[in-house]
Amino acid sequence: MDKVIVWVRSLIERRLNRPYIQFICLLVFAVCLVMLVASFATSVRGRTIFGPYLGADFAAFYIAGKIFNTHSPGRIYDAGLHHQLYQKQFPDDQLDSQLPYVNAPFFVLPFTVLARLPYTWAYLFWVVLSLALYFAGFTIFWRTLERIPRDARSIALLLALSFMPFLVECLAGGQTSAVGFFFLALAISSEHRGRHILGGLAISLCAYKPTLLVLAVPMLVITRRYKTLLGVAVGCALLALVSLLAVGWQGCLGFINTLLYFTNASTSAASGLRSWKYVDINSFFRLLLGHHASLRWTMTAAAFLFVLPFLFRLWRLSDLKRREEQSLVWALTITWTLVLNLYVGIYDSTLVVLSVLLTTDVLYRRADNDQLGLPETFKFILLLLYAVPWITQPIARLTQFQPYTLALALLGSWQLIQFQRLERGRTSV
Repeated sequence: MDKVIVWVRSLIERRLNRPYIQFICLLVFAVCLVMLVASFATSVRGRTIFGPYLGADFAAFYIAGKIFNTHSPGRIYDAGLHHQLYQKQFPDDQLDSQLPYVNAPFFVLPFTVLARLPYTWAYLFWVVLSLALYFAGFTIFWRTLERIPRDARSIALLLALSFMPFLVECLAGGQTSAVGFFFLALAISSEHRGRHILGGLAISLCAYKPTLLVLAVPMLVITRRYKTLLGVAVGCALLALVSLLAVGWQGCLGFINTLLYFTNASTSAASGLRSWKYVDINSFFRLLLGHHASLRWTMTAAAFLFVLPFLFRLWRLSDLKRREEQSLVWALTITWTLVLNLYVGIYDSTLVVLSVLLTTDVLYRRADNDQLGLPETFKFILLLLYAVPWITQPIARLTQFQPYTLALALLGSWQLIQFQRLERGRTSV
């Protein structure tokens, strides 16, 4: 054990320095950018030289926009029609391919505009928009991080841009996690500046994917953020009205049925969901334990019941007047939202960037770290969070074990310990 600790410490000292990190980030970003350009250049009938279809998951949003424009808005959740239009868009794909639209009704509106363009141009526009949202969210958020050294901004941005869940799964994979990243960054920065209702409105826009709010709303209630909750309520009411006006009752009922279907599918090992692409604890045990339903549910419930009491207690004891505790509450909520959930794709773990930035700012705020820098344990966790996503899906497919879930849980557990230390320090004064 001592040798392992020495090896880890040596690795951190030798490799986790700014020039080396910057070189790796630039290399990763450049390689992925070249591959993305090659995908556009070699796309024939949608298929690229690398095998997958251009934009991958973006097709679901594009086709939903097509249905809205050319068929009926209320049919955007019609799986049969989706399948038919998908096969028309990608005629060389296998006949059993399914890529339905599963997000909230209001979220289809931007794609009704993109769907008027040819698919390649629509996807290119989405890539540019995702980059813009991600960069804007990072910039807004960075301005609220007062204690992280200002000269660390460039390296932090490079790490965020070259983070695999964003770079590969969101940009190349055509996913939407940059949207959630932007609005959550706006929400937290607004709250830090005392604009609580604006923060609540920003949080409500994360309802495009309800799983993102599974812990955020209970946290707001328990921590008595009533102004923020008011913003969430008003925002959700307006979005519900927009959804109803956009797709009618048929579309809204279709969304509810889709949520119920995927909730049920996430609990079944025979659902057909690609469990190796999900990082939440439910998917972790569904992948690991397969058809052992009783044991799987026991382990999943045990994980929820073990962690939630700690979260509820710390939320209840948190002092909103203390910036450190306010930041750690949000960091904990984001991290554990990715873990304590029914289905969270690896692309949505892009949000962990916000959690890491908040935690880093708190560590720099603590007086005992002014001279020592970041703890080595935290640096090691950051190394895992950055490196493991590159190998986690192949490992999960081959071994039925998802290592990235454990990396996220490790970060969340370490954050719980740090919050408890802050709370003990406050009560002992």
